[in-house]
Amino acid sequence: MTAHITNLGKIQAKTEDGQLAALLGKVVTGLQHTHRNAVASKLKVKGLTTPGNLYDLADPEIKQLIHYCNTLIPAKKPEWQVIAERHGWTPPQS
Repeated sequence: MTAHITNLGKIQAKTEDGQLAALLGKVVTGLQHTHRNAVASKLKVKGLTTPGNLYDLADPEIKQLIHYCNTLIPAKKPEWQVIAERHGWTPPQS
């Protein structure tokens, strides 16, 4: 799970998408809390060993992050274009 936390934190630090960064921050904080509690109680954290397993969690922050990403993936737009369009930019007409 620590690898997930680290990798999500790296994405959060690199993204220029404020909405994505905020969602990642909430997820990272939640995962850190879960991990810290598991370590403190010496429990194994089941179901968090692969990124795919995060899909099965009922955590609302994870669900929001997945939904946000799934709405952007089909568009296949680069991050700069998503941000620009959010701020009113439109691609030039041919």
